[in-house]
Amino acid sequence: MAVTQTQCWIAVCDLCGNTTDADGCIQHFTTPDNAINNATVWGDETSGWTLAPDGRLVCDTVTDHAHESVHQAAGKHLPEPGPDAMCVTFTTT
Repeated sequence: MAVTQTQCWIAVCDLCGNTTDADGCIQHFTTPDNAINNATVWGDETSGWTLAPDGRLVCDTVTDHAHESVHQAAGKHLPEPGPDAMCVTFTTT
């Protein structure tokens, strides 16, 4: 089996060191910009990781005050709690 060493880039949270996305995966990229863009531009621009004006990259996996304050300053919000897609709710008629 042939193997080779390559260099890749991953997004790393500057506050907690997290490297995983919302699905628990570590995405690998060929450039730092691609890693940052993938982490910060993920569907809805009001959610996801934040690239702060001071250059810190902050994940959306941890919900402590330090993380939330960076997201709020950037105009992002936490998703509203909603019904679990796997939960069946019965109502009376």
